[in-house]
Amino acid sequence: MKKKLSKKDWQIIRLLKENARISDAEIGRRIGLSKSAVRWRRINLQKRGYLFISAYLRFDKLGYNYAFVLIKLKPEIQKKQMIEFEKKLMENESTFEVYEIWGDYDILVGMFGEDILDLRKKIAEVIHGEKCIHDYKILFGVKTLKGLEISFKDALTEL
Repeated sequence: MKKKLSKKDWQIIRLLKENARISDAEIGRRIGLSKSAVRWRRINLQKRGYLFISAYLRFDKLGYNYAFVLIKLKPEIQKKQMIEFEKKLMENESTFEVYEIWGDYDILVGMFGEDILDLRKKIAEVIHGEKCIHDYKILFGVKTLKGLEISFKDALTEL
């Protein structure tokens, strides 16, 4: 079943992506709804698990190194083994995102470290010795241009 959002819901989400601190009253003014209608829609989106409002950390601006690790699992692994590995990834303090994906790889993991050596060490700690991994590829990040649907327009001026 496809979950559909209304045009107004998408407008609220777009404005929150641009500025997560924008008030319900300001959103309402921009999209033609009352403050209470915006609040009801926003809270409903949050309660249904469609909308999470959080901070996005810019590792490149802080001087941290980051990487995306593509992981191909062994085809014969049990679902329970995969879930345990994904939980390990999610609980790792250096992991900032984990996705199940389709294609040549099964999992995409974002990790960060204080420097390239620290990052390599943290990735190795998570990857090496895992019997469920068939193959993996590390893609080191250089500059964040857009993340989690957030465009970092200032990064484009530095190109």
